[in-house]
Amino acid sequence: MIESVSRRAFSSSSGTYNVRASELARERKLNIFNVTVQFLDETQQSFQIEKKAKGSVLLELVFQHLELVEKDYFGLQFTENGSPPSATNSEITRWLDSGKSVKKQVGVNAQFWLAVRFYPPEPSRLSEEFTRYLLCLQLRKLLLDGRMTAPKNTALLLASFTVQAELGDYNATEHGNGYLSSLRLLNRQCAEDERRIRELHKLHRGQSPADAEANFLEHAKRLDCYGVESHPAKDYNGKDIFIGVTSIGIVVFQNTIRVNTFSWSKIVKISFKKKQFFIQLKREPSESYDTVLGFNMQSSRAAKALWRCSVERHGFFRLRAPRRRPLLGLTALGLAAPTLARTETQALEDARRSRSSNRSFVRRSSSRTRERSNGACAPSPALTAPRGARVTHHEPPPKPAWGEQPAEEESGGDLLESVLRVPLSYADESESSSCGGGEGVCEGEGEGGAGGAVCVQLAAGADGRFGFNVRGGGGAPVLVSRVAPRTRAMLQEGDQVMSINDKDVDEMTHDEVVQMIRNTKGILTLIVKPNAVYSAEETLGTEEPEACFVPLVGGSMGGRAAEQSLLLLGDGLASGAALRQYEALVRRLDYPATAAKRQCNLAKNRYRDIAPYDSTRVVLKNGPTGDYINASYINMEIPNSDVVLTYIATQGPLASTVGDFWQMVWESESSLIVMLTVLTERGRAKCHQYWPKVGTGPLSATDSLTVLTHSEHNLGYYVRREMTIKVVMPSSDEEMCSERSERVLEPPLVVHCSAGVGRTGALVLAETALQLLLTHQPLYPLDLVRAMRAQRPMCIQNASQYKFVCESILSAYAQGLTKPEQEQD
Repeated sequence: MIESVSRRAFSSSSGTYNVRASELARERKLNIFNVTVQFLDETQQSFQIEKKAKGSVLLELVFQHLELVEKDYFGLQFTENGSPPSATNSEITRWLDSGKSVKKQVGVNAQFWLAVRFYPPEPSRLSEEFTRYLLCLQLRKLLLDGRMTAPKNTALLLASFTVQAELGDYNATEHGNGYLSSLRLLNRQCAEDERRIRELHKLHRGQSPADAEANFLEHAKRLDCYGVESHPAKDYNGKDIFIGVTSIGIVVFQNTIRVNTFSWSKIVKISFKKKQFFIQLKREPSESYDTVLGFNMQSSRAAKALWRCSVERHGFFRLRAPRRRPLLGLTALGLAAPTLARTETQALEDARRSRSSNRSFVRRSSSRTRERSNGACAPSPALTAPRGARVTHHEPPPKPAWGEQPAEEESGGDLLESVLRVPLSYADESESSSCGGGEGVCEGEGEGGAGGAVCVQLAAGADGRFGFNVRGGGGAPVLVSRVAPRTRAMLQEGDQVMSINDKDVDEMTHDEVVQMIRNTKGILTLIVKPNAVYSAEETLGTEEPEACFVPLVGGSMGGRAAEQSLLLLGDGLASGAALRQYEALVRRLDYPATAAKRQCNLAKNRYRDIAPYDSTRVVLKNGPTGDYINASYINMEIPNSDVVLTYIATQGPLASTVGDFWQMVWESESSLIVMLTVLTERGRAKCHQYWPKVGTGPLSATDSLTVLTHSEHNLGYYVRREMTIKVVMPSSDEEMCSERSERVLEPPLVVHCSAGVGRTGALVLAETALQLLLTHQPLYPLDLVRAMRAQRPMCIQNASQYKFVCESILSAYAQGLTKPEQEQD
C-alpha cells in the first residue's frame, strides 16, 4: 500500500510545458498591428492586421465591415501628425496605398479616416443608396469645416435637403420655432439662416430620405469645388493659389474662385521636379511652341503628392482599364507611376451587371449634441442596426398610374413616373417606345456583338412592354435612349443595340427595330454594347475615351473666358461630344408634382407626362377653376450682375384652360406673350386659339376678364398681335391691383409652345446665352439646361433643339451680334 501511494503521488506531480508553442503565440501577438478607422458618421472601429500586411488588406476589412459594394470610390486618409484632415491642418493628407505595407506608410500612428477618394461626376449613376448616403456625409463634412465652399443660397438649399432626409416632412406641430437650432447645418449658422432653411424645408414635402439626398447631390455636383482635391501652391508671380484635381482635369483656384481649367484632353504631360509641378499643354495648330505651366509647391513632397493625385484621377476617370506596366521613362528615373486596381468604367460596368442590394441602414443625425463613440472598439450605430430603419418620415402613398394616354397627345414619356408608356409621337421623331416593366439578367459576353458586348434578357411587363426606348436605325447605330427605373439594372441610356433575338440590326430601319421588339413574346434577348464612357468609337486596352469638353477660364491661357468657352463648344459640336453629354443629362428631377396629378387637375394637362414641380409652379390667386395651371416659373441668373431673366413657361392652352391662361397673364403683369407653335400641326391640335380675331369683339376669358385684339401684322418670320386685357368687375379692381403691385422682380416673359418644354426651353436657353455673352460671361449650355430642368422638367426636349440653339449662338457670335451696342461697329 505504501509503495502504491508513493507511485500515485509521483505521478500527480509530473507535467510538461510547450515552450515552442508559447514562443510562436508570442511572436504572433507581437506581429499584430492595431489600427483605428474613423468613419464618415464620426464613429470609430479598431482593426487588427499583421505588421507586414499591405494596404489592400486593411481596405478590404473596412469595406467588409461597412458592407460597402461600390468601394472603388472610397479610400483611407492619414496625416503624419495624426490630426484629422481639415482646413486648419497644414499637414499633407495622404491616401493609403493598397500595394504598400500599412506600417511603412503610417508608422506607429495608426489612425485612418474613411473618405471619398474619387467623386463620381454623376452621382445619379451610383446604384447603391448607401453609397449616395456616404457621399452626402462627406460633402456635408467638407462644407461644415470650410474645405468646400458654396454660395449662400446653395448652402441653404443643401441644408434644407439634409433636414428633409433626417426629419422628414415639415410638420408645424412637431417642428416649432428653433427646431433647427440643435442641428449643425452651416459653417456659421444664425437665426436668419434657420428661418430660410425652414421655408425651403416646407417645399420638400413628400421626399423620402433617399430622394432628398439625391437632390442634395444633384445640386452639390454643380459647385466649382465639387470633387476637387486641393493643393496649396503659388503661381509664377508668387500669388497664393490652390491647384485642384477632378474627374475632368486640373483646375486652379484663387480666392475660392476658379480661374482656370485644364481638361485632360488638353494636357500632354504632367511632371514634377523638386518643389515645382509642371503641366504641358497640347500645342494648338496656330502655335509653334509647347506651352508648359509651372507652379511652386510648398515642398518636394507636396509636388509629388499633387503629381500622384493627378495620375490616379486621370487613370480612374479616363482609362477603360488600369495600366499594368509602368509608364515609359519613369522607371529610368527610379519612379513608377501609381497604379490603380480598377477604373470608374469597370465600376460602372459591375454595377450594371449586378442588381442593387437595396440594403437598409440608419442615417446619422446632424445634432450638435450627438454623442461620439470614443471607444476604439465601439461598434458604429449606423452600421450595427439593421439597414432600413430610417428616421421618422411620412412616406407618401404609392403613385397611381395615369392609365392610357390619348393617341392625339404628343410628348415624351416620363419614365421616371409610375406609368411607363411613351407615345410614338414624341417630338424627337427618331425616338420610339418599347416601354414597360422589365425583368431579366445580364449575362456573359455577347456572341454577336463587338468586343465588350453583353447579352441582356428582358421579360415584358404587364402591358407587354420592356421598359426602354430606342433611336437610330436605317444605317445609324441603334441606341437605347431612355430607360424605365425597373430596367436600369440591365440597360443604360446610350447603350448600342447590336442584335435583337439573334437578328442583326445593322440593316434594319428604325420602324423595323421597334416592330421587332413589340412583336417579341416572352423573353427579349439583346446583344448590347455598354455605354460606360459615353463614347461611340471602339477603344481597346488602355486607350482613352473621347475628350470631355470643359470650360477654360481666364488666366494664363490668354483670351477671354467667353471666347474660350465658345471655342470648346464648337469643338464639342464638331466631334459629337457635346450632344452625347446632352443625352446623358437627367430629363426630370425627382421633385414632387402633386398638384398636377390631383384628379381635379388631370384634365388641365395637355400632356400627362409634362407636370410642373410643386416648388416652381405658377399658383393662381383668383383662378376660375382653382389655383392650378400647367406653368412654371423659370429664373435664369446672370453671374456677376444684377440681371435675372424671368419667364413663365407654360403649355399651349386647352379650350378648357383659356381662362386660367389669361388670369395668369393678368396676375403676373406680363406684357409680352411668345407663342412658339401653330394651332394645328400634321392634323393634331397643338394649341387652342385663346385670343379673339381682329374685329370680332372682346373675348370673355373669365367672369372678370375680357381680351380684345386691336391689330394683327404678319411680319414674315412671325406674327405680331396687340391685345388689351380689361377687368369687367369694378369691385375686384382694387384688390387685383394691390396684389399686382407687390412684385419684386421684373414681370416675367410668358412663353409657350405645345408642351411648354421643347421650343419654350430653346428660347430660354438662347436668350440666356446671348445675355451671358453680352456681359462677357463664359457660356456653358449644359449647365443652363440643368438649371432650367431644375425648374421645369424636360426643358430642351431633344438633341436637335439643343444643337440648333448652340449652333445659332456660335453663328451670332461669329457675326458680332453678341457684342454690346457700344462695341459694335
